[in-house]
Amino acid sequence: MRAAKNWVLATFILTFLVIIAGGIVRTTQSGMGCPDWPKCFGMWIPPTNANELPPDFEKYLRVQDIDHTFNAYHTWIEYVNRLLGALLGVFAVIQTGVLFFNRNKNKTAFKLSLGFLAAVILTGLFGAIVVKLNLAHASISVHLLFALLLAEIQLALLMSLQQKMAKIVVSKKVRRYIAGLLIIIFIQSILGTMVRIYVDDVSKILHYEQRQTWLAAMPLAFLIHRSFSWIVLLSTIFIIIYCKKIIGIQKNVYYLGANIFASMVTGIILFYLDMPAIAQPLHLLLATIAITQLVYILLKTKST
Repeated sequence: MRAAKNWVLATFILTFLVIIAGGIVRTTQSGMGCPDWPKCFGMWIPPTNANELPPDFEKYLRVQDIDHTFNAYHTWIEYVNRLLGALLGVFAVIQTGVLFFNRNKNKTAFKLSLGFLAAVILTGLFGAIVVKLNLAHASISVHLLFALLLAEIQLALLMSLQQKMAKIVVSKKVRRYIAGLLIIIFIQSILGTMVRIYVDDVSKILHYEQRQTWLAAMPLAFLIHRSFSWIVLLSTIFIIIYCKKIIGIQKNVYYLGANIFASMVTGIILFYLDMPAIAQPLHLLLATIAITQLVYILLKTKST
């Protein structure tokens, strides 16, 4: 069973690597680096320079939204992202197979592995839709939601194998407060998505240059997102104070507080330091971790 636990942990880590890779794709505007799916320029291994493009390459370049020319940098960033997604699919299949032979010992884990495998397949198929729709805003947001769902399913699977689910008894009020903070952070993530949509539109108009001007107009979505971050911070501080004496989760809420603070810092960096590329995927990653931390606490506890 130890081998199964190690494999599930590795799959959990790989899930976050895939999320990070997706963030890098968005940050570098490489989403249409491979303008077709599942191949890339009609090839299983994409070209490294323009001389390797297929004879009918122009039909692929016409659907791109950047400069309609071949950019090996964008192509290979997107291709590596796809490779990581495919690797996650392989890990999910092996994980399901391993837990199938141990299903009598832990039926919950096996069912969760099936759910994770189904979610991986749906995420991959929806990735094809994202490319087909030429990175339409709604499709990107749904794709990100799928990625978040993958992380939470895998977290539940890992906890079920480690026998950490529902081990700590707390009052219903504590769980309600934790669930409330989760909702608040999820709302903040939606607001962040609205800001990202605005930035995508502006950056496209500016040909992905002049990063310092992308938020210069300070749109309403950004102002709300920025102000709402204080609600997130104050709510987190309340949770820390309220739960600091509860054995078993006090460290978790401290870690959550540190993460929320770091997330606010990256947001400040994005605005005041002219949208540095490295801060964008980091901001997304911290938000994903915060949601995962809260789900972890909810799965770890049960009501009296």
